[in-house]
Amino acid sequence: MVHNPLDVAVLMYEGEEVLGAQQNRTFDVSVLVAAGSSLRVPVSCVEAGRWDGACHADSFAPAPQAAYPQLRRLKNERVRQSQREDREPRAAQAEVWEEIAAKSARHGVRSNTGAMHDVFERNRALLDAIGRDVSMKCSQVGALAAIAGRFVVLDFVSDVEAFAALQGPLVQGYALDALEAQDAERPAPSIDDAHEFVELLLATSVTRAPAVGLGEGLRFDFSTLAGTGLTLGGELVTLTAFPQAGAEGPPAGEGSVRAGRVRRPSRRAPR
Repeated sequence: MVHNPLDVAVLMYEGEEVLGAQQNRTFDVSVLVAAGSSLRVPVSCVEAGRWDGACHADSFAPAPQAAYPQLRRLKNERVRQSQREDREPRAAQAEVWEEIAAKSARHGVRSNTGAMHDVFERNRALLDAIGRDVSMKCSQVGALAAIAGRFVVLDFVSDVEAFAALQGPLVQGYALDALEAQDAERPAPSIDDAHEFVELLLATSVTRAPAVGLGEGLRFDFSTLAGTGLTLGGELVTLTAFPQAGAEGPPAGEGSVRAGRVRRPSRRAPR
């Protein structure tokens, strides 16, 4: 349950983690919570071994990291499947726990509660060092992350200040996956490669559906790209895109009744 006491809408971004209360959680989808309202939002537990009923009334605290791209991609696949089946957009909890357990084992982390947070804490000094090398740019509203020469995720938030608040946690997630990178000597993608990725994304057909909270949700799932987003009043508010493994060729239409295109986002100044 999210309560927003402010006079402006608040964004809960897909993959953000909150710590505390009965168990640590991540948001399954991006949600825009209306001003002065309360809303139940879909989340996944990322701490399998703790359920503390005595902490029911305790507050959550924002984590210094967001979920890493491998986990976010897994969750995103299940969210899109749920949307196709006209169900609430949720990840599969058992898969989330299995993925975190595998990640913990690869990093040699033994957590008493199976917490994703403990994997980050084990690597915090190195992750912080990587994060210091990835600084915000003027008016930045998104990031296209590449690991070992391959793009892994694109994150976009239309508001500069909102993205600035997310950039640090997102980079921590990128960095955790980068620590396991194979073929680390592969050359980084070029700026032209990044432009081509974005242009392909902007040309991708999407399916629209009701959102949790304000706005309208969208999803896309083709041979080359997959992901979800959120629009409000004709503006693209958020977008998360993942390259599909082994994808070849341009995306094809999904044949949905409410299919459209990913609209080119605005470049709003911070408010």
